[in-house]
Amino acid sequence: MEIQQTHRKINRPLVSLALVGALVSITPQQSHAAFFTTVIIPAIVGGIATGTAVGTVSGLLSWGLKQAEEANKTPDKPDKVWRIQAGKGFNEFPNKEYDLYRSLLSSKIDGGWDWGNAARHYWVKGGQQNKLEVDMKDAVGTYTLSGLRNFTGGDLDVNMQKATLRLGQFNGNSFTSYKDSADRTTRVDFNAKNISIDNFVEINNRVGSGAGRKASSTVLTLQASEGITSDKNAEISLYDGATLNLASSSVKLMGNVWMGRLQYVGAYLAPSYSTINTSKVTGEVNFNHLTVGDKNAAQAGIIANKKTNIGTLDLWQSAGLNIIAPPEGGYKDKPNNTPSQSGAKNDKNESAKNDKQESSQNNSNTQVINPPNSAQKTEVQPTQVIDGPFAGGKDTVVNINRINTNADGTIRVGGFKASLTTNAAHLHIGKGGVNLSNQASGRSLIVENLTGNITVDGPLRVNNQVGGYALAGSSANFEFKAGTDTKNGTATFNNDISLGRFVNLKVDAHTANFKGIDTGNGGFNTLDFSGVTDKVNINKLITASTNVAVKNFNINELIVKTNGISVGEYTHFSEDIGSQSRINTVRLETGTRSLFSGGVKFKGGEKLVIDEFYYSPWNYFDARNIKNVEITNKLAFGPQGSPWGTSKLMFNNLTLGQNAVMDYSQFSNLTIQGDFINNQGTINYLVRGGKVATLSVGNAAAMMFNNDIDSATGFYKPLIKINSAQDLIKNTEHVLLKAKIIGYGNVSTGTNGISNVNLEEQFKERLALYNNNNRMDTCVVRNTDDIKACGMAIGDQSMVNNPDNYKYLIGKAWKNIGISKTANGSKISVYYLGNSTPTENGGNTTNLPTNTTSNARSANNALAQNAPFAQPSATPNLVAINQHDFGTIESVFELANRSKDIDTLYANSGAQGRDLLQTLLIDSHDAGYARKMIDATSANEITKQLNTATTTLNNIASLEHKTSGLQTLSLSNAMILNSRLVNLSRRHTNHIDSFAKRLQALKDQKFASLESAAEVLYQFAPKYEKPTNVWANAIGGTSLNNGSNASLYGTSAGVDAYLNGQVEAIVGGFGSYGYSSFNNRANSLNSGANNTNFGVYSRIFANQHEFDFEAQGALGSDQSSLNFKSALLQDLNQSYHYLAYSAATRASYGYDFAFFRNALVLKPSVGVSYNHLGSTNFKSNSTNQVALKNGSSSQHLFNASANVEARYYYGDTSYFYMNAGVLQEFAHVGSNNAASLNTFKVNAARNPLNTHARVMMGGELKLAKEVFLNLGVVYLHNLISNIGHFASNLGMRYSF
Repeated sequence: MEIQQTHRKINRPLVSLALVGALVSITPQQSHAAFFTTVIIPAIVGGIATGTAVGTVSGLLSWGLKQAEEANKTPDKPDKVWRIQAGKGFNEFPNKEYDLYRSLLSSKIDGGWDWGNAARHYWVKGGQQNKLEVDMKDAVGTYTLSGLRNFTGGDLDVNMQKATLRLGQFNGNSFTSYKDSADRTTRVDFNAKNISIDNFVEINNRVGSGAGRKASSTVLTLQASEGITSDKNAEISLYDGATLNLASSSVKLMGNVWMGRLQYVGAYLAPSYSTINTSKVTGEVNFNHLTVGDKNAAQAGIIANKKTNIGTLDLWQSAGLNIIAPPEGGYKDKPNNTPSQSGAKNDKNESAKNDKQESSQNNSNTQVINPPNSAQKTEVQPTQVIDGPFAGGKDTVVNINRINTNADGTIRVGGFKASLTTNAAHLHIGKGGVNLSNQASGRSLIVENLTGNITVDGPLRVNNQVGGYALAGSSANFEFKAGTDTKNGTATFNNDISLGRFVNLKVDAHTANFKGIDTGNGGFNTLDFSGVTDKVNINKLITASTNVAVKNFNINELIVKTNGISVGEYTHFSEDIGSQSRINTVRLETGTRSLFSGGVKFKGGEKLVIDEFYYSPWNYFDARNIKNVEITNKLAFGPQGSPWGTSKLMFNNLTLGQNAVMDYSQFSNLTIQGDFINNQGTINYLVRGGKVATLSVGNAAAMMFNNDIDSATGFYKPLIKINSAQDLIKNTEHVLLKAKIIGYGNVSTGTNGISNVNLEEQFKERLALYNNNNRMDTCVVRNTDDIKACGMAIGDQSMVNNPDNYKYLIGKAWKNIGISKTANGSKISVYYLGNSTPTENGGNTTNLPTNTTSNARSANNALAQNAPFAQPSATPNLVAINQHDFGTIESVFELANRSKDIDTLYANSGAQGRDLLQTLLIDSHDAGYARKMIDATSANEITKQLNTATTTLNNIASLEHKTSGLQTLSLSNAMILNSRLVNLSRRHTNHIDSFAKRLQALKDQKFASLESAAEVLYQFAPKYEKPTNVWANAIGGTSLNNGSNASLYGTSAGVDAYLNGQVEAIVGGFGSYGYSSFNNRANSLNSGANNTNFGVYSRIFANQHEFDFEAQGALGSDQSSLNFKSALLQDLNQSYHYLAYSAATRASYGYDFAFFRNALVLKPSVGVSYNHLGSTNFKSNSTNQVALKNGSSSQHLFNASANVEARYYYGDTSYFYMNAGVLQEFAHVGSNNAASLNTFKVNAARNPLNTHARVMMGGELKLAKEVFLNLGVVYLHNLISNIGHFASNLGMRYSF
């Protein structure tokens, strides 16, 4: 029987395979039975194939158990066993190469045509129920097996331990099975010295088209004492039910190994499972490229050895791979006296009997062995030991350089999820990192190490971009789990992580370490580290409206951006942060104004320690839900504040640590709702406008100080410093701090209390006023330099210029009685009357100690954590309803004792805002829910959010918004069509210079005999003056709309020609596509639309008169979503879809004025046009009572326009033009149905008659013969609504 020997590699459509995470063992022949021990199977299967969850070793699909049992069962009893023994001639020539099939196999393998599958296939002689054993254990040399495709069984066992096997030298091989009532498994075993795979190998594929019988299961075993390798072009494909066993000292597969290929077209939904077993490889296993899934939810398993290396791992969007590493000490072989071994011996003995009873020997060394006529004996299978999940040995490693997921455009609720699971001690992802392919509805990747660690050295990418973003209406999710079962795994990320918009990262581990995480590229990310049980360590975290779920963390630097995110979009630490959280440096970046502010807020926690805190205008820090926050080093304004910028810092209880410094001014806007402890720190007050800002404490304040003296100045270390105090408004009390209760304590003496006059006086000595760096409330004078400094502080030039006149002050401390200080149980303040002047006998002095530094003491580190003067906060009173009916939003405000907020609501948001709030909180829920919402939100914040929502809803109801993508696409095409008409209107240019150049080129030329000189003139004439053209352009556009972000990009193509018959005219047609997106200022409305535009255009010439006609139509498919982040508006979040369409016709007349030998043309023109715009009705996918609905809309517009155009032609083909004009709407009619939310309706306002101004320009250059490059830009401005639209194009033209 001949098999195919052609050089050909097949690539069939393949199906996916779901996982067996069990080691599939075989007994191909007696000599190998101990090598592939069956005792491994029950242990692994019992532990890892229980349950139904995909993606974890302990929860594999139930098929894993079934497949393992099938592969582990005693091989099917053959009807006949054919045996071939290689003669001695094969033992003599180690350098000779043989064809294995022709030399040995062909006599016992039959082949034929499978009509059901329309393909040829091969089988063991007599049928798939028979077996072929080839004994060539002493053979040497190299044996090739090429083109054995569609081998359907039965079992094949080739023992060539001393020879080299080459699979697929000229053609590939495929080993498969037929599914019948016996449900047989095809087992193919090759045992060689070396095995190299040179072409494709397929395991358990369907024969031919796959339309006939299914495949059952196939086990291919490759054993090589030295090594197993594959060529880079040799692809190994495992189909549903395939198992590949590899046993060698090393395995290196350079070609793609594809697990889960489709068995036939349309098999995407079929269940699919495959397994590779490398547990008996003693060295490293190397997969250059491993692919799992073929557009299907394939599940695959690798029963690994100690070290598995994968170059690139490609996972389909719903595929899963489980890599199961061996336990500590490896797998244990069965004892020789196990039932299965005995069974093997019995089989051999029984075969020996058969040899004696019914054997026949011939000269070809072939024996036919028939089973006995007696009935088969019942076999007793080995006892299965059910074990739990196990950890990989401490030296087990899985290395993957790059993980990549592949996806298509299929949309499914909840998206698709790919997974990689292992139990190795170490899972290492290299410099290639991880790439997640994102599509609509979202894609996720889970990387899980059940019992070990995960290390990632490379970046995280979305759609092959670092910082890539998820598509509109979807999310991209990375999930890493280390030590899921042991609760002791570490996840480490050694590369900076940059996440674009709607890209999320989840990490579960005992400890998580990050180099850097940046979510400041657009925001709306989730960092979910709530599954980290010990510590999260992040070197640098950059956020902007990011949800961070984390507890007990160490962040070296936290940078909070605003990035144009609207009010209310904060970085939210959405989990209790615990008691062990620390941030070394917090930096709040500067926003631009209130509408572009940002910040950070915390859900709760026991304590947060911050070393350094730098805040900036229009950024917020809300830690009111954290019980205690401690600043250990610095709390300071970052960039110098500006008069319009306000920062808001909000704390529950705040502690300023020992030697820490806090800057405070009018721009700090610091709120402390609980207690404030200044534990030997310093508060720097900045004077602005003659005033200082008052630090207000909601409950109690404690001012803890020590007796340490600054040896350089002679002063006690101050707790409060007022800088530029000379600028304070005189005769005015300036309150520095106020609280319900203020206590004072001296940690050096161990005394503290409330209303302790002695401590209050000691504190006043530590309240310092400065003029520049010179203290002005008290002067400690030790020498003449101190006299000068005192004079500069109080503004006394005499002391500065004549210090000797004041030597009587040396050795004394002089008190400036123009400054009085108050420190009592409720406030700390200063009163500035103006500076007094020292006199020799004026008093107000105190003698200094002989050695001031001898009085210095070291302060202890005691903290006043539970001040004895703290008081509980008061409970607010409830006010009964007495003005409004129950069930209205007004009644809820009144019950909350917030009646004034009703007026605020009407004043700032109007009746429309009030009705929306009624719909959201009461009509869709109840009064209890409404009370909960308004208790959590201030009146100003409520009105801001309502105004944002109503603006967004007005946008939704607006037909102008719905058709904006079509209008931008139409504007882009108007620019391109005008450029085409300018190009083909070159009818006035006489090409004098160009023609002269052509005549000059003919000088001294000699030609063969021609019928006429016309041929010469034609050869050198300008051929491209009036050509037929095919053109294509890339287009892009954007709308400048009050902070909203609307953009479009796409392509346009067309064909046109100049007709020079009885009527001179230009005719052409075009089609275009553009994808448009829209994000409003609040980023609460996101839209994406696919738009098409098509039409025809023409120009008719009559001397210097030009008549233009144009007709076009457009259609857009829009997918939009509402994405409000606030709890108040969360019910509004939903998505919807609608179609927008337009049709337009235009006619215009213009007259050409030619100058400069017709190179410059000026053309004034007037025209009229008609536009029909419309959109279909829609209803959102929301199941809430506030599901958005909108009816269809339609509008007819009538316009008039006036334009002036200048064209300049140069050379043979190049030109430049500029066109400016005005378009005025003079009539419009149509309908605009209201958008509704439950009982709330939004009526779109009818737009006034608009006036537009438009400027466009462009030109063209010749690149090569018949090929031209053109460029154009256009700007359209609505003079009524003040909205601008910009578009540009870059394209090519080919003339013929």
